[in-house]
Amino acid sequence: MSTKPRPTLDSLQDRFARKPAAPAAAPGEAEAAPAPAPEKSPRAGERDMRVQILTRIDPATRKRLKLIAVEQDRTVQDICEEAIRDFVIRNSK
Repeated sequence: MSTKPRPTLDSLQDRFARKPAAPAAAPGEAEAAPAPAPEKSPRAGERDMRVQILTRIDPATRKRLKLIAVEQDRTVQDICEEAIRDFVIRNSK
């Protein structure tokens, strides 16, 4: 039985490497403003001290949640974190 050799980590590194930055604008062309960094991401060198939780929701709710996230220019993660924080505050004694 002939099987393909598994790729090495070195060969995969190039495949999954980040794409290079866009080339600089030519003289006279308007330059696009750089995208702002996400506000909640940990700073360089800092560890993200959040923990992961898993939950299941029905597909219709997930679809609506994703649409709301797009409408509000937010991530589903950000909306879920806000909802959990609000719930904990409301139910803390």
